[in-house]
Amino acid sequence: MSVRVGMVGLGRMGAAMAARLIERGHQVSGWNRTASRAAAIQGLTVKASPAETVASADIVIVMLLDEEAARPVYHGDAGLLAADLKDTVILDMSTLKPRDMLANAEAVRAVGGAFVACPVGGTVGPARAGKLLGLAGGEAAAIERALPVLNDLCDRIERFAEPEAASAMKLAINLPLLAAFQALGESILMTRDYGIPADRVVSIIGQSPGGAPAIGLRREAILSEIGGKPASVVGFSLDAVEKDLRLIDEVGGEAGFDLPLALSVRGQVHDAVREGWGERDLAALAAFNLRA
Repeated sequence: MSVRVGMVGLGRMGAAMAARLIERGHQVSGWNRTASRAAAIQGLTVKASPAETVASADIVIVMLLDEEAARPVYHGDAGLLAADLKDTVILDMSTLKPRDMLANAEAVRAVGGAFVACPVGGTVGPARAGKLLGLAGGEAAAIERALPVLNDLCDRIERFAEPEAASAMKLAINLPLLAAFQALGESILMTRDYGIPADRVVSIIGQSPGGAPAIGLRREAILSEIGGKPASVVGFSLDAVEKDLRLIDEVGGEAGFDLPLALSVRGQVHDAVREGWGERDLAALAAFNLRA
């Protein structure tokens, strides 16, 4: 079923999603703060603002880095809330804190729009192939309206009654993922003096009960990073990883509990970003401890 889709935010993930939806036969228009990124997507109709994107779409996907980027997109003079949303589903696929996602949902609903939060598990490759894990939160009727798009982007969709629950689940799946890459780097460091090559450590851990699936999927990128060559494809940058770990830490703090594992990994990622590794892929986290 072809629908009119608007894309607001066309960074790495947004661009991959747009390309996938165009390939699947949807009519896709979009806006990006840096207009040249939108213009580079073949088959996409470029719009001048988020509000203009709404005018030609049934479903508007919002895919932004954080709440700082989202605020003007929603509340600006030509933002989403300035448009007529009464027949529109806002499908926010950004990774945000639960309370920020809830605030966006309430603002959209207050002006007559439907809202679904659907942060995703997976990076650029799965987005391009339609193999993301969708974490859809919102009213059942709104989720049903979004399914023609979600079914083309995701091969698994988990539903939640509230948008903020979907946001919490996204942060929850990221914590063990990010910790796994930090742990892998420490495991390689621990075995290095015993003559075990890094590629063998990666292979054994990747096939062991303690190995995260993402280690196997990123094996070549990890080995490239360990060898001193940045991964050729950046699916999840360390800048974005640091942001997600900050959100995880803040969610814990706001609820009154500590997340010591998240804090430890956040410190390591912060050091990597400070040393200029921010644009490198998550795979680089496994190599950071091994640098000379």
